[in-house]
Amino acid sequence: MGKSSRADVISFAGTPESERHGRYTDFPAYDALGYGCKRRPATDKAGVPRCKTVFYVDSKSGKLALLYTEDERYVDLHGVHVGTRTTVATSLLRRRAFEGCFSGFRFETKRAFLVMWLEGGHALIGDHVGFLVVHSRRFNPGVLDCIDS
Repeated sequence: MGKSSRADVISFAGTPESERHGRYTDFPAYDALGYGCKRRPATDKAGVPRCKTVFYVDSKSGKLALLYTEDERYVDLHGVHVGTRTTVATSLLRRRAFEGCFSGFRFETKRAFLVMWLEGGHALIGDHVGFLVVHSRRFNPGVLDCIDS
């Protein structure tokens, strides 16, 4: 995060199905590369992802700023992925989900942070991982409220 380029993303994920250049309010401009789009644009006009996976590349620096995915192929080091039940994730991660602006798990490093957003079920804390976000600390497209604040 913050080091990979647009070319690196395409080398890793292939040619995007959809691409949208955008800017959310006063945040830096971005290039959103969408995968698993089902003929939709990569994002809506506000920058909210509309594809299964969207890589946001900071337009000025050309560096990867954010990865959003609902694709279960993306797995963290503990084996948690989209669709993992909350009870299983809690056990694998050895921590409880938190409640706040969203319910989920958050892990931070010096360069980035990972968010596992929980959804589904009838409780305040969702019953499974709905999507994952890896977010650069340096570059912020501003498109995902709660996560980047």
